[in-house]
Amino acid sequence: MFPFKEKKKDSKLIAKVYNHKLYQEDLELVFPKDVASKDSAEVANNLILSWARKKLLLQKAEVNMPSQNEELEVLVERYREDLFINSFKKALVVKELDTVVSHEDLEKYYEENKESFKINEELVKFRYIALKPTDRNRAKYKRLLLSKSMNDLFILDEQTDKMESAFLSDSLWFRYKDVQRKLPVLKKYSKAHVLKPNKFIAKSHEGDLYYVYIKDVVNRNEIAPLRYISKTIEQMVVQQRKLQMIHKVEEVLVDDAMKNKQFEIY
Repeated sequence: MFPFKEKKKDSKLIAKVYNHKLYQEDLELVFPKDVASKDSAEVANNLILSWARKKLLLQKAEVNMPSQNEELEVLVERYREDLFINSFKKALVVKELDTVVSHEDLEKYYEENKESFKINEELVKFRYIALKPTDRNRAKYKRLLLSKSMNDLFILDEQTDKMESAFLSDSLWFRYKDVQRKLPVLKKYSKAHVLKPNKFIAKSHEGDLYYVYIKDVVNRNEIAPLRYISKTIEQMVVQQRKLQMIHKVEEVLVDDAMKNKQFEIY
């Protein structure tokens, strides 16, 4: 809790438990930065009491525990070793690990592990517009919405400020349950009715006319599209590199130690 460091000669002593001492500098290191001045005294007192409790418990434990507790000593030594090793690994990873994952790296990992990326929910690509039923341009907007021409979609996008709402970014994958929350009008239909590629739905809902185009669908238990899980795969690739790098370092250390007779098996 208190990361102790070498004290200045004029460091102020603020608490003492047996031979354990707490200085002003120790308290400043752990004191929260966003505490209001009116609460600072209470926070400081709580930190001091917390420190004192730990030291008193430690003192009690040292008095009452067997002086030669081999099991405890093993655990302490193991914890110390793990702490040093993990700190070394962390520093090594920060300094040496390549965290840049190219699209080629993503595709390679995806293709090699496709069966691991089956999804348990439906995904869709979609676009929609919501209009007033009296809108005179609704037939034109419907034609533009269903068009496969990017130019038509650009034209439609320029008209969205005249609509009640709209979403035209149909290159992105979304969970169908999220789309339903965005478009409650879809809840009026079964999944079997909606979840079909190139499906068009026109339906009035709460005074607005909705035109919804389901461009593409990935069903439950099918393999997730790469674009949908690219961030997850990126993390997997980096983690794999991390494990490989640490394993390689361990092998080099063992080989060097054996060559230099610093490690021998009898």
